[in-house]
Amino acid sequence: MKAWFVSNGYYRSEAYSYVAEAFGKACARRGVEMTALRSNEISYIIKNGEIRFDCPLPDFVIFWDKDLPLAYSLEKLGVRVYNSPKAIEICDDKIKTACALAENGVPMPDTVFAPMSYPGVGGVDPDFLGRVEKALGYPMVVKEACGSLGRQVYLAKDRSELEKLRLGLMYSRHLYQKFVSAGAGRDVRVIVVGGRAVAHMVRENKTDFRANIELGGKAVRAEIPPSFVKLAEKAASVLRLDYAGVDLLFGEDGPLVCEVNSNAFFRGLEGCAGVDVAEIYLGHILEDRR
Repeated sequence: MKAWFVSNGYYRSEAYSYVAEAFGKACARRGVEMTALRSNEISYIIKNGEIRFDCPLPDFVIFWDKDLPLAYSLEKLGVRVYNSPKAIEICDDKIKTACALAENGVPMPDTVFAPMSYPGVGGVDPDFLGRVEKALGYPMVVKEACGSLGRQVYLAKDRSELEKLRLGLMYSRHLYQKFVSAGAGRDVRVIVVGGRAVAHMVRENKTDFRANIELGGKAVRAEIPPSFVKLAEKAASVLRLDYAGVDLLFGEDGPLVCEVNSNAFFRGLEGCAGVDVAEIYLGHILEDRR
């Protein structure tokens, strides 16, 4: 059996390398021939109404990127992609994620979507910002619809900062969320594979309201209530993810879904939880293909 591990063609990090190596080892143990490829190394074309790749295709792909045209093209030709392109598409857009979760009763922080605008038409709308203030209060979290590793997430502490963020993001899709004070700089990352939570860690960041390890957060081994596990599994199921990293906040009345990641890195989590995530995920994939 042959597999591809596909990662981004331009982003380089130790986290990516770790994941690719982990899957390479897991595949070797299972007798799967895995080729690690970056998205810009794969050539394909639409010609005469058909999608054509310039190389033999694998039996399945572990897709660790967000290149949707590539993922959909592989799927169209019958290659099973993990996660599915549709699931990746929803998770890569925080607005689509929030809509899908809300449709299925998944609790999350109070959320307001930014009205769409276009270059050259309109500016900051004081009435809209007033409604956001009334609904969410300060401080509030502002998120770009597409982003990774916490880098497109901001905090507005007053009207001046809110106006500045709104102006800067005017032509980008974004949303506003209620700041969960109990979760400031602290959250739970749960890895869900095949609908089952297989590992978790608590992340703490004493210098930033975002708990991301890439922004200085630290992984902490700690038990979590069953409600956190149940909610993470529900979120992954709603979004039809074979693999998910579900980030949960400590809300006053229970856990809240902060974000759901379709290609969550797991180096820090493995060291904290003591599990082999790649082996578990590959085992699910091979079972799914029987």
